[in-house]
Amino acid sequence: MARDPGLNTVTTVASAGAPGAGVPAAWDNLAAPSNDDLVGGAVSLWPPGAAFGTPDGQAMSLSGLLARFTRVLISPWEWLYARGFRLVSESTVFGVNEMLQDWEVEYGLPDACGAEDTSIAGRLRALEAKLMAVAIITPSDFIRLAASYGFVITIEEPAVFECGFSECGGEHTVGNARQEVYWLVTVTDLAVDYFRCGESECGFDPLFSYGEAERLLCLLRQHSPAWAIPVLSS
Repeated sequence: MARDPGLNTVTTVASAGAPGAGVPAAWDNLAAPSNDDLVGGAVSLWPPGAAFGTPDGQAMSLSGLLARFTRVLISPWEWLYARGFRLVSESTVFGVNEMLQDWEVEYGLPDACGAEDTSIAGRLRALEAKLMAVAIITPSDFIRLAASYGFVITIEEPAVFECGFSECGGEHTVGNARQEVYWLVTVTDLAVDYFRCGESECGFDPLFSYGEAERLLCLLRQHSPAWAIPVLSS
């Protein structure tokens, strides 16, 4: 964050980072076990003794009749462990797959600011960004939110005359206190589509359009604090 005395603004630039970066993939030996992974522990549950193939405390042979019978008993647990682990993974956004539609209902997706990408990957990106937006409040948070949608932005916060900082007779003006509610959002590599005579249609095409940045502005206004009004700065 840097204060520019010439512009009388506070400009915020933050590192976007990669969405989901640093989140380890959850996995262990029981995530998708085979029969061989389970049989060793299963045979240990039988009572010890010669009648159960363990005379004098010896380990049961996994090729014996009782061990093969045990393999049959535990075969449904291969599926149960895998499905149970899959259900646990669905409890976080980084493991969502089968329950994607339920997550979307919970978080109101797709919403008015949603992207047109309806693929599974696009829907997952929208869900992750929606979750990131739940706990954002500072300009840096909004810069990271915009990055999750593929935008690189900086945010300027107008600051009115301040005692101890502003200089009387200098470039600063008293200004209106309402200026401080605006966040001036600058989008890197922003393409503006203008109304073109002979191509555009009156009453249908706007005088100018920010294209995809319009969706970004929708997102910022949707999640911005009550005291802030984001506006695009060209």
